[in-house]
Parts: sequence; structure tokens; C-alpha cells
Amino acid sequence: MSILSDFLLNPWFILSLIFWVIVLILVYLLRNKKGATYLFFPLLVMFKTRKLNNFLKRISRRVPKFWKVFWTIGIFISFGFTIYAFYFFFTNFVNLIFNPRPEQAIIPLIPGVTLPLPFFFYLILPLLFILTTHEFAHGISAGADGIDVKSTGVLGAGLFYIIGFGAFVEVDERELNSSKIHRNTRLRIAAAGTYINGITAGIAFLLILSYPFFISPYYRQVTQVYELLTEDEGGFNYGNLSTGDVILALKHKGDLDNNYVYINEFKKITLTTILTNGSSLQVSIGDNLTLKIYDPSLDIEKEKNITLGPRYYLGIRYDYIPNGTEIRIYKIFSESEDGNNYDKNLIEGMMINKINGISINKTNGDTIERVLTNFNLLTLNLSTDTETFILNVDTVGVVIGIYSNLYYMPLNGVAKLFTSAWPDFILKEISWLFVIAFSITLFNMLPLPVFDGDRIVKELINWGIGEDYQSLKKKTDKFIYKKEEKEIPLSEYRVENIDYIKINLKNQEKMGEQSNIILSEENYSLIDKIGDGFKDSVALNLPEQSKLEEGSLFEISYHYWHDKKRKIKKSILNSIRYITLFIVIGNFVLSFVKFGGLFFWV
Repeated sequence: MSILSDFLLNPWFILSLIFWVIVLILVYLLRNKKGATYLFFPLLVMFKTRKLNNFLKRISRRVPKFWKVFWTIGIFISFGFTIYAFYFFFTNFVNLIFNPRPEQAIIPLIPGVTLPLPFFFYLILPLLFILTTHEFAHGISAGADGIDVKSTGVLGAGLFYIIGFGAFVEVDERELNSSKIHRNTRLRIAAAGTYINGITAGIAFLLILSYPFFISPYYRQVTQVYELLTEDEGGFNYGNLSTGDVILALKHKGDLDNNYVYINEFKKITLTTILTNGSSLQVSIGDNLTLKIYDPSLDIEKEKNITLGPRYYLGIRYDYIPNGTEIRIYKIFSESEDGNNYDKNLIEGMMINKINGISINKTNGDTIERVLTNFNLLTLNLSTDTETFILNVDTVGVVIGIYSNLYYMPLNGVAKLFTSAWPDFILKEISWLFVIAFSITLFNMLPLPVFDGDRIVKELINWGIGEDYQSLKKKTDKFIYKKEEKEIPLSEYRVENIDYIKINLKNQEKMGEQSNIILSEENYSLIDKIGDGFKDSVALNLPEQSKLEEGSLFEISYHYWHDKKRKIKKSILNSIRYITLFIVIGNFVLSFVKFGGLFFWV
């Protein structure tokens, strides 16, 4: 019950709850505005508006020359990412075939499958930030070239302890793809989002490198006891320390307090450094040390005494069988790997059931780890059912007998207010920001449909091959009639004339036996809606008494000027798309086939 109450009373959960209450109120108030809200409770909400248009326009119209130069640079950098992305996936694909290694696996981020759900929560804020900056980049670059933004939208996410906001931008794609707009403008707008994603990844990488510098005035990174080992598990200080103890400093027992050596990971003074005599505190096996401990639950500091035990090296790795009565040797270090028992006739996969003549039994505490807690151990006898092997035991250092993790110790009141969990949260957010921004940069610049890289490659192919509009071609478009729409955009831009407009009636009973009608020429006209000098849309002029119902199907037949080079350009683009798609899918499939059990279903 206390766990549930702690969860419900957590300030972040309360903020999330308030967030959704406000969202639901807004959704209710805007319920009569068509297309104004899109609710995906309890994950996401989207409000579509034009309010941000002026904001983006003001930014884009300030120092327009700067923006044009800035976004033009983005064309070259983004296209560089296209080349690198193709090279990366191609070489990785080849390596997965001939020399596969786990680090080459390309893994989709699937919450609950390839990504534990707790980690998924860390992705929400970086994703919203990357989406917002990506979309704003498209909007600002469009505004800098005089292209109007159709609409903007606000995204909101509020799930348990995660609250975040983002935005998106809609550019008039039809106008953008017309001859009215210069190719360089289309390239700048297409490259802008990825360009900003790449800059975001670079900034995030620099923040990760400089993170200790920014956090050190507020926190000191020290060691916390994550798990305390019993004697059966190879521990020496069970009962002397407690799980959750934060180790701040160490000194020899009986020394003055000014002899304390303080742990500070940011300054490379770690617990490992101290225990390997890398500091002014020199230690050896059997030493009694006093530790300055911080108890986070009580917010107090105290001292605890420990004894240092020996750290032994056997030159093998092993694990226990399920019932704990034998160990299996699965790795024997060779001479070149600094193994000290490579010449004892041991075999990988060998089953050992006795240590120094005592049968192994984890339940009773008869373990190899317990034997290794003996001081001044020089040899170790391992026995199978038929043989006994005498192993050399090398002493390589000292050990406390704990598993530990890093802890951010607050240095002032501000740090205490944000708690010790805050730095780790921020570091994870920045790390995911880098990973996601860099990954999206690579994927988004691939020449695949919907991705920005496809638009850039398409424009470059069109520029390289050129255009030839010298022949007419016939085409038929179909549209669903909506009463509020008085102008119908056609799929082609350079329309010469309309052959006919046929209406397939939605409700035939009201119109007798006639299932369709041909619209007379006085009820429509061919217009240049885009303003590029070519007819591209049909303006309807239906009589007010028309009983035409919404949902009726319009069939428009027309002639348009056809680009003779379109076919070859489309063939080249599709070939590049198919090759890229094959390589990308190949990366995913080979990653699953070769490392699926390791990565996909853990």
C-alpha cells in the first residue's frame, strides 16, 4: 500500500495528472473545431493551430541573408550524411555477412522487446525535442525563402513521471514542388531538418564530454553499496556495511580525520583507484580501514570499519550448475592472456565437484568463493570424479566484498532540492538525445520514400538529367467531393485542358436511375492556383440549389504537358531506393538472425 501511495503522491505523477486534466478540458472546449485536436490518451495529444506561424515567420524574416547561407550550408552537410549513411549501412551489411560481431547489430527500438520499458520513458523528452527542432528548421527555412507555412501544431506527452511538449510544421507541399519554387529552395527546406538534427547530435556529444565540468559545482560522484556479499559469496564485510551505504572517504583505522582520502569520480579518484594504491592512501591485505559513510535515508554521515581481504586470480572462469553442486569451467586463459593455470590440463566444459576435498554445495555454503576468502592462499585443489588438479593462486590486490554503483552526492542546498537522482536523469536524457539525434540523422538522409534524403536525391537527379515538356498526355484523377472545397487540385501541374468531369453520385435513389452525370463547362473552370503560370486546379461553380451530396466521387479527365525525361529519372530514383531498402532490411534481418537471441527477446 505504501508503494502505491508513494507512486500516487509523487510530485511528478501529480504534475502529469494535472497535465492531462488541462488537456482534456482543452479537448472538450475545442470539440467543435474540426481537426483542431488529436488525442492519443494516455500517451500523446496534438493541437493543430496557425498561432505559431507568425512566430516562425518572424524568426525567418530576421537577417534573411544569414538564414539562406546557413540553410545552404545545410544542403552540403545533409547530403554528406546521405553518403555516410549509405556507406555505413552497406559496410555494416557486408560485415554482418562475412565477419559478424555483436556491436554491428542494427536493432529497432521496440518498447518492451528490444528496449526495457523503464528506458523508454527516457526517450520521450529527447524525441519531442528532436521532432520540434526538426520541424521548426523546415518551417524557418521555408519562411526564409518566402514559402508560407500552412499550419503548425503543438504536441504534448504526459505519462507517469514524464511530461514534455513538442511541435510540428506543415509546409504546402504542392506549392513547394511546383516550378514556381527554385530547386535550391526545395533543397534548403529538405535538408534543414536533418541539418539541425546533426547539430543537435554534435551539441549533445559535447555536453556528454563536458558533463563532469558542469555538474561538479553541485555534485560529487562517489560510490554506493549496491549489494553486500556474504562470506559464502566471497565477501569480507557482511554486517560491517549495509546496502545503500554511500562511501565518501577512506582512511586507516585510528588515523586522524585529515588523512581521509575522498572519493570523487570527476577527479579520477575512485574506490578502485584507492584500493589499487593509486592515491595517498596505501593499503594491503588485512588492513582495517575506517569509511566515512553517508546514509541517504536518514541524511546523516557516520563512520564504519571494514577489513580488506585478498583478491585472488585463478586464470579461469566458471559458473554453477542449477542445483549448485558442481561448477563448469567455461574459459581458461592462455599464456598470452596472462593465464596462470593454462598448463594444468584443464579443459573448457570440465565439471568440478570438489574444492580442497570438500564437495561443492551452494545451499550449505560450500562454495569456491568461500574458500577464496582464506588469507594467504597459494594453491587450490579442484577435483572431478576421477582427477584432481592443483591450481596456482595469485594474489592480485585487495577486495571489500561489495557490488557498487555510482552516486551523486549533493554539495549544496540546490543540489539537495533536486536530489541525487537528478544528475543521472539529465545525463541519460543527454545521452539518449545524442543517440536518437544521430540515428535519426542517418536514417532520415537515406534515399527512401518519406525521408528527407529521398527529396534531396530526387532533386539532384532532376537537376542532373533536366526536363523536357514538349508533349501532351492524358490522365484521369478521382476525388471525393466535400462541400466546403470549391477548388480541386489536380495531381499534375501543367494542365492544358479538361476533357470532362464525371460525377458518380453517392445517393442514386434521389436522382432516379441515373448513376452519374457529366458536369457542364459553365460549372467549372481551369485555374492557376499556385501562381506559377500553369493551370493546376479546377474551380467548381455549382448552383446553390445543387443537391450533390458530400462523398460523391468526382472523375476528372484532362491533358497535361508531360516531362519526357520523367520515366528515366523515376527509374534511377527507384533503383537507388530499392538498393537502399535491400541493404537496410538486410541489416535488420542479419542482426536478428545472428544475434536475435541476444538482442531481441531478452
